[in-house]
Amino acid sequence: MTFSNLYGNPPCVADNYQLIIDTLTEWGIHLYTGVTGGGVIHLLKHLKPLEDLPFHDPSFLTLGEYSAGFVPLGYYLASGRIAAAVATTGAATKLITCGLSDAKLHDIPAVFIVPVSGSHTEGFSPLQDTSVYGSNAVAQLRAELGDAVFVLNDPFSLTAQLAAAKAMLDRSRPVVLVLDNEAVGAPLMEYSMPLPEEETVAEDDYLDAFVASFRKTAADKRVVVLVGEEMARYPQAKQLTTQLCEQLQAAAIWSINGANAVSQDNPYGYGYISFGGNDKAMALFNSLGEQDVLVVLGACPDEYTINFSGFKAAHTYFLGNIFEAYGLVDNSLRHVATGGYDHVHGPLDVLLSALISAGQRYPFANRPVAKAPADLNDTPFAMPREGYVNMATLYQRLNKWWPAHSLGVDDVCLAYKDRQYVTQRPNDNINFYSLYRGSAMGGAFGVAVGAKLADVDRPVFLFTGDGCFRLFSGSLGEVSQLGIVIFLLNNESLSIVEQGLEKVLPDIAAPHYHARVAAIDYCAIARACGWDAARLQPDLGNLEELLHRMETQGQRSLLIEVPVDHQQELGQNPRLKNL
Repeated sequence: MTFSNLYGNPPCVADNYQLIIDTLTEWGIHLYTGVTGGGVIHLLKHLKPLEDLPFHDPSFLTLGEYSAGFVPLGYYLASGRIAAAVATTGAATKLITCGLSDAKLHDIPAVFIVPVSGSHTEGFSPLQDTSVYGSNAVAQLRAELGDAVFVLNDPFSLTAQLAAAKAMLDRSRPVVLVLDNEAVGAPLMEYSMPLPEEETVAEDDYLDAFVASFRKTAADKRVVVLVGEEMARYPQAKQLTTQLCEQLQAAAIWSINGANAVSQDNPYGYGYISFGGNDKAMALFNSLGEQDVLVVLGACPDEYTINFSGFKAAHTYFLGNIFEAYGLVDNSLRHVATGGYDHVHGPLDVLLSALISAGQRYPFANRPVAKAPADLNDTPFAMPREGYVNMATLYQRLNKWWPAHSLGVDDVCLAYKDRQYVTQRPNDNINFYSLYRGSAMGGAFGVAVGAKLADVDRPVFLFTGDGCFRLFSGSLGEVSQLGIVIFLLNNESLSIVEQGLEKVLPDIAAPHYHARVAAIDYCAIARACGWDAARLQPDLGNLEELLHRMETQGQRSLLIEVPVDHQQELGQNPRLKNL
């Protein structure tokens, strides 16, 4: 696969910028994306333009800053590898750090490289002023990331700062490298690459204490397992969660992204909870009380997962291996649990294996839970009006079709509420991700690009809305030959808002919802950007043809416009109670 190359080979110059690139290469970082400009030209001159895929050398893909900021997130979710986003000074920095916010909120390690105005320009009103007299960019970044912002303004401490940044990445935190070009452009100092830290593992006596505590606490109590997105980072996650549920005869419920750690064949899988949640899972979660033990596997108590309700079990075990992960307060979820609480720190696969092995040697005495019913919802799906696709039928048809080893991304649109409600259980052929905590419309496009760049042979699908499309459509051309498939839900509406306001503000006229989106020709836009494009017929009459096209399309990206009825309400949105 080839990207157009308008640039010659960069000169090989040994300087501090090369030191930065070399160090990040040692960390396994090969992908850089963003937009060049005055503040980063001396760094980017050391990178090849991204041309052929797969790529092995450090390479740079030019992509609009807003989308570029999300690329490292998708790259990590698809591969477990770290990537970097780069932007020049000023407003471009603000655009690229939209992705930074979601990286923080979802504990995704990523590198963001931005410059600042030189100190000698302070008071002289430099272009894109980042000093205290302008945007005060460093203070803004530190307000969000704290000590994960590294101002590279001293060539003598450069390697030490980079080593400290690597330690942050190893703790699943995104970092910002701020280039002070006056300092980085100084003569090269002698340096050596920092050695990687050795991974710590849980000690046997620590595991024994955990198992003994759990055995005593769970005796004669029902056990419910809440699976979160941290668990999905382990290769054997689906097998381990199934074995744990079967060993304990415990019910499993999961968050939006935690679903990727649960097998569709887990007999104790009760479904998604809260936003887009299934009725059986919500009934189970709401029933937690004095006779229950809740085991939380790396789940964040965010609004879309527990909707401010807390953990009401008699005892909560939180298992996690990310120090100070988002959602923790003082590295704990004690503030969320109303009953007893234990925080067990360690690799989740090690902790689950310890419980499974202990149960095999000597069964636990907890009360068994009935296996989950086949249907996890209590009510039939709403139907669309004539002339629109029945989205429940479409999600069900796709759920039977997904190719093996696929990856899907849900944007901030109806899909990230409705798809899981309809399909009810995870699909072992595809992992779906939603970076919903920052609620950044259109950011999922960059996530999909990053996922595809991580593994060009992996099928990648994106569900996005017509409102989201406005935020990334200018970057379609750069990835027209990447083979991404977009399902664009066209309902001429910001439908999450419109469906919600019909309940929150029932006495207000619909025009005052400010949720309408102008109708445009999305297929024409996609084709003009080099994509293939097609409209899905309301009766799904051409769906099989489009599925065949996806299977055989090769490198060319494909946009499928889906006519959607914004009044077809499927998944639940309990957040409305908070508005």
